[in-house]
Amino acid sequence: MARAKRTERADARRRYRVATDGAPDGDATGLPAVAAAAVPRDQRDRRPSGSAPGAPPPPRQSFLTSLRAAAGPVDIRGDLRALPSVVLRSKAALIPGAIIVGTTIAMMIPTLAANQFVVLAGNVILQPPPMIIAFLAGMLAPRAAWLMGGLAGLASGIAYILVVTLNTDVLMTPLGFTYLVSADQKLAYAQNVLITTPVFGIAVGAFAGFYRRFLNMSAPQRQAGRRR
Repeated sequence: MARAKRTERADARRRYRVATDGAPDGDATGLPAVAAAAVPRDQRDRRPSGSAPGAPPPPRQSFLTSLRAAAGPVDIRGDLRALPSVVLRSKAALIPGAIIVGTTIAMMIPTLAANQFVVLAGNVILQPPPMIIAFLAGMLAPRAAWLMGGLAGLASGIAYILVVTLNTDVLMTPLGFTYLVSADQKLAYAQNVLITTPVFGIAVGAFAGFYRRFLNMSAPQRQAGRRR
């Protein structure tokens, strides 16, 4: 009985050495391969998939090199051609769109619109300038981050115009005086929002795309780990 236990322990040690030394499926010893999950984290192979055994990990670029590479020229025509696929197949349109729609619906329901968290969400997400929602769209976009930021800014601006048009009839000045909001004032406000929000969203989305590329270039090992 004790001899059988010693044999099992010796086999386990050999399998562990095979896994940590990178031997392919135990060919050298005839033992089955050990699952990668059974190997301690600090001893697992961190090389990108497809790299040769013993190859060093990709070098980490310097700060200035990553900065220059991330701030490369914009492929406007390519981004315009790829826009339909980005909108339909990526999270850059789905997640910001769902946030905008959900916040707008909450702002339109009187019982929810009185909640302080809903008011905060409306001010942060919908009220111009559209910084957070455009940045989120740019970070999630696989490409054309500036376009996705502009679309997210335009969508949030339209949603805020809808909320203001339907819910705002009277405004109060800092001195406590109230006055009626006319249709011409609402129209002028809507025109201003439709002009400024896409431009601001494009700028924020472009910065988000630059920041995402900079993070990817400055940490190639992290990107390789995600692909494995």
